[in-house]
Amino acid sequence: MTTKHFFSILLGCLTALCVTSCLGSDDDANNSSKGLSKAEIAQCYLTVGGNYSGDLLYFSKSDDGLFEEVDTLNGAWYIPTDSTLFITDFPSEVLAENVIYSELKEALADAPDQIVKCRIRFVETSPVQFLVNPYTLEYTLHYGGGDHKVQVVFYNENIYSFGILNAESRELMLKIIPAYLYVDGKQTNYLTQSQIIFVSRKQ
Repeated sequence: MTTKHFFSILLGCLTALCVTSCLGSDDDANNSSKGLSKAEIAQCYLTVGGNYSGDLLYFSKSDDGLFEEVDTLNGAWYIPTDSTLFITDFPSEVLAENVIYSELKEALADAPDQIVKCRIRFVETSPVQFLVNPYTLEYTLHYGGGDHKVQVVFYNENIYSFGILNAESRELMLKIIPAYLYVDGKQTNYLTQSQIIFVSRKQ
């Protein structure tokens, strides 16, 4: 997939999200969707549920404030229910790319891949759109002469952390955004801004 093609999809997705009403930025921790009936949620799940594979595109914010593509890797994920999504074999090196503390960056890059569990909330039926709420990733990393508990927290209930079906290409795009990095329970400023995007097709 070319970057130009990707950005055309992203622009269409953002436009669709911006005109969607009542996306909601509430703190409701349950998995119910606001504004959609049970039948509509079931239809959304029938449309997008299943296994996906394709491209993982990683974007980092440059000095001029624009997000630039850093790398493209293989990515896979699946939606087993109408309220959950799992990203399989999520590469830790992607997160490490935007860590500015060199010892931590190296340790995180060498960490095993993880499965990222996400809550999803369907918000629109045509095209199918859903908010993506990843759970925190946790690592035990050895650097600086000792072991450290490292947590990566993603944005939740955010209109820019979403999934959307491209009806024309039948590609399903998923976007998540790392927000904070904690070390031994304390928030740090080691993580700079980035975006992680998957563009995949059903297997």
